[in-house]
Amino acid sequence: MQTQIANHKPEVSVMQVTSQLIHYRKLNHFTQNTLAKRIHVSRQTISNWETGHTYPDIQSLLLLCDLYQISLDDLIHDDMLTIKARSSLKHTRRQILAGIICILTAYGSLIAMKWFPFLLCVMLLSVATTLGCVVLISLFSRTRYLETNTYREILGYLRTGSVPPTHHMTRLRKNLLLIGGAILGIIIGLALTSVIAVYWLHWSMF
Repeated sequence: MQTQIANHKPEVSVMQVTSQLIHYRKLNHFTQNTLAKRIHVSRQTISNWETGHTYPDIQSLLLLCDLYQISLDDLIHDDMLTIKARSSLKHTRRQILAGIICILTAYGSLIAMKWFPFLLCVMLLSVATTLGCVVLISLFSRTRYLETNTYREILGYLRTGSVPPTHHMTRLRKNLLLIGGAILGIIIGLALTSVIAVYWLHWSMF
């Protein structure tokens, strides 16, 4: 006899998606292994979803909705703001960390000029600013195009009723961003070096 899928909504109207996933799985008497086989993923993937370590992509969400005979809104009700906030927070933390590392390295190279050769410190300063800019731009672009991709897909489905095409950053765009970051870092490094040479070491630029 074919298993009848229960489609009752949870008693609590506002729940996180992790709680929703657990609720509907247990409501339909599925184990994690059984559910994994039904939607063609691993049991560890189901576990990661239910513990909040990862978020299911739009295709997996649609498979779950079809299996449980519920709408996507039923499954992720009031959870979209959480997704967006989490993505933004992760993005901000990475940018702050990269910025701090860049600043500390740059200042460290300035302080080190008292004890180490000037040219060596200038090289370190230039490398720090260059890598810092590259990392910042790389993290920004990666976060923008990859980490928020699930949010865009879900929001697009809720608005149009169809899964929007996934947009991947082209290799050319990635390379251009990295080259742009490197050029920006070199310019900043040269500018700082010039300021140090003129105002600290009293070098003449002409």
